[in-house]
Amino acid sequence: MGSHSPEQAECLSVAIIGGGLCGLALAVALKQRNIVFKVYEARSSFTELGAGINIGPNTLDAFRLIDDGLGEAYLDMAARNPPDRQDVWFDVRLGAAIDGHGDGERVASLMASPTGSMCVGRDALLQLLAERAGLVDGIGRERAAFNKKLVGLEGTAGGVTMSFEDGTFERASVVIACDGIHSAVRRLMIDPESPAATPGFSQAGVYRAMLPFQKLETVLEAQMARTSQIFPGPSGYLIMYPVSETTMNVGLWVWRRGTWPHREWVLPNQRSAMEQNLQDWGATVRSIMDLVPDPPFYAGHYYHTQPKSHWKGRVCLIGDAAHAMPPHAGSGAGQAMEDAYVMAEVLSSAAEFDPTEARVAAALSAYEAVRRPRYERVVAASVKGMHDWSDLYDVPVTEQRLKDWVELAKNRFDFIWKHDLAGDASGAQASMRQNAVPSII
Repeated sequence: MGSHSPEQAECLSVAIIGGGLCGLALAVALKQRNIVFKVYEARSSFTELGAGINIGPNTLDAFRLIDDGLGEAYLDMAARNPPDRQDVWFDVRLGAAIDGHGDGERVASLMASPTGSMCVGRDALLQLLAERAGLVDGIGRERAAFNKKLVGLEGTAGGVTMSFEDGTFERASVVIACDGIHSAVRRLMIDPESPAATPGFSQAGVYRAMLPFQKLETVLEAQMARTSQIFPGPSGYLIMYPVSETTMNVGLWVWRRGTWPHREWVLPNQRSAMEQNLQDWGATVRSIMDLVPDPPFYAGHYYHTQPKSHWKGRVCLIGDAAHAMPPHAGSGAGQAMEDAYVMAEVLSSAAEFDPTEARVAAALSAYEAVRRPRYERVVAASVKGMHDWSDLYDVPVTEQRLKDWVELAKNRFDFIWKHDLAGDASGAQASMRQNAVPSII
């Protein structure tokens, strides 16, 4: 990237577009595997928006595979449920009374050992990743460039030339797009008229707030106020989980059918609209949301349509740039971490060879062959999750319907949490090597 000495000309060099969680996780993984990289961030610093990232067992595995110490560092900083509830992902409670069951009654505990609900602030995790990628010291900062808004990509002999809004150009063997749901790389790769070029409205959104435990304890029993909960309710669900030692992230997800008519995805001061959505809910959820003075409403978006491939030439989309999804399976960030690990493993195999176009293509093809079926299944579960959590009250709730619904909920995300990620990477590496070196007849 930039200028290289002649003896470095045939080394694999990786440009990471986007310095968010996905981009910096990839940077950590490449650093651990001694692969040359540089991160290009459109903002003036590494900054993450949003309250927290809640991970499952598969994501903890991904952290550990990316970097031996990363998983333990995450464990040290994560907010968790109370000690006797740490294997619980979420307690499931009724958002409104039904025959034989009271409002707020716990009907199930979804278990996700060994993590349960484990959350850190997004910006705190980003800073940890920046440190482990070596991007915070004087020397390491040379591997990061800020205020770099990508405006063009051009394939050239032996690499890709990137052009930026500030008039500068950089070059790399391969470009990995980690620039999120508003990906500039995706817009450059895909016909702008294609429905796959831009995200679409999910027809659902969330009223969100951060509430201190002490405030929640004025309306809830103490342990309940400190433990992750999901309340399925009439045409929506409420979710809450600890994001620090003192604070709970609370979100009331509701349907908003039709198209999204606004330019912005966040509407401020939505108390009145929220109260209308809560009319048929029980007193427990209403008391929680009464603690929220005037919440914003966040419209959910994701990529409804996908291109034939997430890579083209020497450029590949990963993380939200490839598969931004609704949060209803709690897996968007986790899939980005899995992407980062498998991509780093495939590129480490590619680094054994000269980075010719055919060999880079073999690497990116092997990556997508392994990862795409996995993350597309997770996207589908995430989209379906809004229906799963919000449809319990669509028809009269009999005892048998509740029992069946609970049994499905208990095992709904096992395929996400129980997955052989290291096996995926090994398979992709084997495929890459086979296709990188033509057979000699």
